[in-house]
Amino acid sequence: MTDYVLVGGGALAREIVDWFSPSLAADGSRFVGYLDDGDAPMKSFGFDLPQLGVTAGFDFGAAVAVMAVGTPAGKRMLAERYAGRSFATLVHPTAVVSASARLGRGVVVCPFAMVSANAMVEEHVLVNAFASVGHDVTVGACSTLSCHVDLTGGVSVGRESFFGSGARVIPNTAVGERCTIGAGAVVVRRTGDDATLFAAPARRL
Repeated sequence: MTDYVLVGGGALAREIVDWFSPSLAADGSRFVGYLDDGDAPMKSFGFDLPQLGVTAGFDFGAAVAVMAVGTPAGKRMLAERYAGRSFATLVHPTAVVSASARLGRGVVVCPFAMVSANAMVEEHVLVNAFASVGHDVTVGACSTLSCHVDLTGGVSVGRESFFGSGARVIPNTAVGERCTIGAGAVVVRRTGDDATLFAAPARRL
């Protein structure tokens, strides 16, 4: 039985509450509230989960934090702010995670996602619904894989990279740090750091 506090109160936080609450409730665990720098953003969408404070200086007590921010830079900032804090790694019951895969702290693997053999998903990565992390893939810390992203076998992704919905990377291709890969893009060759790519085959903006 665990109490969880969401760090973030936007759209991703609402999705996490909807997706994970039933499975957490099976052992008496629950989301007790969220942190956000806005003015009760979840309330306007009909969620009665209380806003417990802002994202700076909150005392979690015995509660466990859940990273509920989608932007890589925002995740990095919050991870640094709460470097000593325990963050939950959540895997939805419908997701498939290989026994040989490794998930860092604060990873969230959403419904119907897949993390395959010998994959390494570093801390605070979001693997959104129906995304696929292939065999022997490495995903750097604080990256975000949107829905239906496909990282095929042997791909490596640097820290703080963002993949839009439906983006793909062909096998054994390296994506640098802090890259943005647009929705539907197909990455067919190595990228440098800080690249922004769109289309198929992907090209720089």
